[in-house]
Amino acid sequence: MDRQTSDSTVGTARRTARERQIIAFFGVIALLFIAGGEAQARLAPLPEESIVAPTDNRVSELVRRVQNALTKLGLYVGPEDGRLSPATVGAIRIYQRSTGLEVDGRATKDLGDHMFYTLGVRRLLRRLDVVRREGKSTARDKLMSHPATRDLITGADETPVAKAGRDPAPCFRSPTVRCLLDEARESSKAVFKAELRDWALGEVLIAEARAGLGVQAMETASRIKDPRLILVALRDIAEAQAAGGHPKDALAAAAIIPDPDKNAEALLAIARLQLQRGDAADARATLTLLSGTLDAMDDPVARIHHLARSAVLFSASGDGAAAKSALATAETEARNLADKWRGMALRHVASALADMRDTHGALVILEDVGNAADRVPVLMTAAEAQARAGDMAAALTTANSIGPLRYRAMVLGKIAILQAAAGDEKAAAATLATAMAAVSDIKRPYARSYAISRIVIAMLRIIATMNESVPPTIDFNTAIEAAGRIEDTRLRAHALWRIHADQIRSGDASTTAALAEEATAAITGDLSRVWMFTELASEHALGGNSAGGWTSFGQALRYAEEIGNPWARTRATAKLATTLIQLVGSGPASRPPH
Repeated sequence: MDRQTSDSTVGTARRTARERQIIAFFGVIALLFIAGGEAQARLAPLPEESIVAPTDNRVSELVRRVQNALTKLGLYVGPEDGRLSPATVGAIRIYQRSTGLEVDGRATKDLGDHMFYTLGVRRLLRRLDVVRREGKSTARDKLMSHPATRDLITGADETPVAKAGRDPAPCFRSPTVRCLLDEARESSKAVFKAELRDWALGEVLIAEARAGLGVQAMETASRIKDPRLILVALRDIAEAQAAGGHPKDALAAAAIIPDPDKNAEALLAIARLQLQRGDAADARATLTLLSGTLDAMDDPVARIHHLARSAVLFSASGDGAAAKSALATAETEARNLADKWRGMALRHVASALADMRDTHGALVILEDVGNAADRVPVLMTAAEAQARAGDMAAALTTANSIGPLRYRAMVLGKIAILQAAAGDEKAAAATLATAMAAVSDIKRPYARSYAISRIVIAMLRIIATMNESVPPTIDFNTAIEAAGRIEDTRLRAHALWRIHADQIRSGDASTTAALAEEATAAITGDLSRVWMFTELASEHALGGNSAGGWTSFGQALRYAEEIGNPWARTRATAKLATTLIQLVGSGPASRPPH
């Protein structure tokens, strides 16, 4: 496998996690960013008077509004006459006590604002509940519409019970994909919160599908309670089967996905993986299956996105005519959309052009994309494409036009790698210095840490390709110093372990292990440690470092064995199974450390 495969796999995993998190936390986000504004938009401003005391018997518009809010909140049943009666004072006191405010019975502008905000939140919660129920109902209807998916939502409601007295120790001593998956399934049975169990099962079925256990993966999908996540799971199964080297099974799995958007995502992923394995004809055949799916798609922006991605893949498969046709259709449809959606849709077209190395065409279309956030991914891709074409000056100009500093720094790191590969190590060092300077101004700690971690990886890529006869401008000490600036402990540990592994491969006497161990010890939670080490193992496997992959896998295995929480244990053992599949298939036969 190559780096593209790695990026694709990581992107799929992150997208799946984001989908689950969006479903779980959408309500919270809506309350934080919408509720206050909506409450103010629906209710006229309060009167300028700010306080009416319980001893004041005059008629007040402020009191009338407070009474109205109290009535809607179910705390007051008297007349809304604007008088601060004993009943009104009593209702105010109940509200103040229930919300943690000072209990004084006064009607104030601040109290009224608080009540109107609470009413806005309640309205949003009711609306979100309706959206949630409608979303589940729509997903259920889609699953019921296909004979092959109907049974996924009509199975038994009982939650399986984990085997009592099982001993997982032998599996951790001599792990196999099957025993790790068995442990993941058994652990999942002890996860009693449905949302968490659905999340964990989604990761189990990915591992099962990667292992070629399609029937078992479908059985696992049937245990997921939320029909929306079942649709996500069906796509994940198809993608995982393709990634596991089972293209026919992957296409069969994609064929039964009753949701057009998820079906398109699966087909595009399968075609991409077929191309990475050199099967251009099969990829073209897979892409031709998209037409019917796209015709059934209700969301025009999603349809344009999938059309644009298919154009990129058609181009990579050698079918320039199909690529041109798909992209022309996508652009035409994008320009016919309402202003609200046109920029977002054109961004997908521009991104496709950039991926196809038509940076001029991408930047021309980008002029019609007004939203700065929509411009960023196109500029990132265009800058890298310019650098790959050898136009470093244009690449640097494009990169420096990217507003968000974390993305600018990441692209500069990629340009530096290409500069070094072209033999200009001094220019690469200068570009990395510019990237580090940009990182210093990033405000959010995690964003700053992530950007530095990407620069460290760029440094290691450059070190691996440097000419030994030329005095180095970038060395391991430079990378270690940069890694020390990473505030996030997991990202810092990850970077230091990567440096340590590369030092060992280069024959350098590594002193980085102690720093890496220290950062690892500071990570909160064994699941995070397992995730970090399995990611390292996958990176080593994809990079041809079999020994480093097995070492990282062994470290992950030790931490996973200590996890007692069923949800975390399910996720950890499923992740280990997926990683073991990658390690076994990545090169010379090796055995994990015992």
